[in-house]
Amino acid sequence: MRRVLIPFLMVAAQALSAAGFDPAKDVSLSLAGGALSLTLPENVHLKARSFKVALVSRGSLTCAPLPATSEIDDAGDPILRGTVRLALTGHKLEDPVRLLVTYQPCTEGPDGVCFLPVKRTVAAAAEVIPGTN
Repeated sequence: MRRVLIPFLMVAAQALSAAGFDPAKDVSLSLAGGALSLTLPENVHLKARSFKVALVSRGSLTCAPLPATSEIDDAGDPILRGTVRLALTGHKLEDPVRLLVTYQPCTEGPDGVCFLPVKRTVAAAAEVIPGTN
């Protein structure tokens, strides 16, 4: 019963999310200047463990590690706030470059909730990522 109840409660909590936060629309993603940037609104944090970047187009990609953080949430998971910027380098990248970004945002405060992981694709010209092409 617990396996059924937990997903149900997560979906119900997301439906009742405070302040109408939309995890796909209210988190900004950009790919420019050799970096991927993800910007979170105030009172929202990102679970660092769920943050992933995968190259969807052809070539190979190296992503810098996430910035160090000493903050943790109530579940003990490391969290990030504000703008998260990751330097990228590529090799033989197809133009345009397409990345699949996975992140899990959580709203804060008394009605705070952690959303299920969100997957979004971001694209840009291969020239914005340094490396050998």
